[in-house]
Amino acid sequence: MKRQEKEEVKVEKGKLKENIFLFLIIFFFFTFTSTFTYAQDREKAVSLYKESVKFFEDGNIDKAIETIKEAINADPNYPEAYDHLGYMFLKKGQLDEAINAFNSALKINPRMRTSKTGIGSALMKKGDLKGAESILKEALILNPYPSMTHYVLGLVYEKLGDYEKAIMHYKEGIKTYKVRIGKE
Repeated sequence: MKRQEKEEVKVEKGKLKENIFLFLIIFFFFTFTSTFTYAQDREKAVSLYKESVKFFEDGNIDKAIETIKEAINADPNYPEAYDHLGYMFLKKGQLDEAINAFNSALKINPRMRTSKTGIGSALMKKGDLKGAESILKEALILNPYPSMTHYVLGLVYEKLGDYEKAIMHYKEGIKTYKVRIGKE
């Protein structure tokens, strides 16, 4: 190889090293700042979530919904916020909106058992008892303390006229509730 070609190869290698170094600096900068921004967004969302829960407990559902939507805007990947929104819509009787909110939570966390229970409740209220039964059975599998899921499933079986299964699920709900709160 000629001397001039060797010099050109050295120059190219030097430029390549500079470009790789620059790329790594930019990569780490964006990784750090996006992680930092994510933490700030999650912190804001959690704070708004807690504020929404207080409004809900005080009976101000509209303000609670407005606040939880702010939490979702702050962190669109916060499944608990969508779950909470679903239960507020359920309380207001806005069943399709509730199902959409629960499904949004499940897109982020497919094992979100409370969202499956919420969908089951909404489907039951819509009269889709078989759909409710199906998703509530899925929720039972995911839930270590399925008292609420058993309760809703008991309601479904009661509406279906299967009182034996309804009673069994009510009893299981009471039993799992007692275990959860440490009374058994």
